[in-house]
Amino acid sequence: MSTTPSSPSAPDRDGAGAGPRLSWGAGTAILAFIATLGATIVTSIPAIAIGDDTGTAKAAGSVVGSILQNAVFVGMPLLIVGMVAGSLRRRDVGLVLPPKAWRIPLYVLAAFIVYLLVSAGLGELLNAGGQEDELPEKLGANESLAAGIAIGLAVTVLAPIGEEFLLRGILYPGLRDSLARVAPVWLAIAVAALLDGLVFGALHLGGTKAIFLPVLMAFGVILCLLYQLTRTLYANILLHCTNNALAITVALDWSVLGGLALWASAVSLLTLLALAARRFEMRLGPPRRPGGPAHAG
Repeated sequence: MSTTPSSPSAPDRDGAGAGPRLSWGAGTAILAFIATLGATIVTSIPAIAIGDDTGTAKAAGSVVGSILQNAVFVGMPLLIVGMVAGSLRRRDVGLVLPPKAWRIPLYVLAAFIVYLLVSAGLGELLNAGGQEDELPEKLGANESLAAGIAIGLAVTVLAPIGEEFLLRGILYPGLRDSLARVAPVWLAIAVAALLDGLVFGALHLGGTKAIFLPVLMAFGVILCLLYQLTRTLYANILLHCTNNALAITVALDWSVLGGLALWASAVSLLTLLALAARRFEMRLGPPRRPGGPAHAG
């Protein structure tokens, strides 16, 4: 694992450019997080308006709510950090491929194995064996095959993008970099990852059984360490997508083939979205940076 809190200045493989990435402190990160939470209140309106009189209505409300929520998870931090620290670009939040991109699947696989072992250990410790996550049912995923597919794509595509952007792309580096000014780098990384993991677990209060929250907190910590190691949020999104695909497959009692189809579809959509984001950024002008002239990338 790297022991430097700042990101390297080497060129990225997907044309995002070289030079230091924009940095922001804990204050800006926390402000962005709080503003995002406040803005997500409006994401509950569609589900309330659509109602849950039928299974189709429940699933439709969940999908629309997920779209709005994760749009806020990306849009609000872009706005807040942009106003305080400068215009964000993909490389500032790790949405780029590192020079040795072929290692990403290996790191993701290793992190997933570690998470499964930690999850199994915590499950035994908390006596959670035999209990199932009720979140897919609450979202209406079990109402029909179409509802299951729609909810499955929402939690494997939208949730990984929104949650990883907000928590690992914005909150974690802000906490880490501020802590690194007053503590050893390794301690700053550890404390920031722990705090981020606690927040990740807390975000799932009300949707997931309380007994599963420690497992989610551990998952959040592992995601932070994966980001620190790989320097790319794509690794986090892939791991998050894989975990959610497995969770949906188990919760809905799908076959292995069905689960693989969901995962492959989600990865394909994520790849298309990444390419679209790159294309969009190429059309933008140089970003605004504090303390100097604007520069590309």
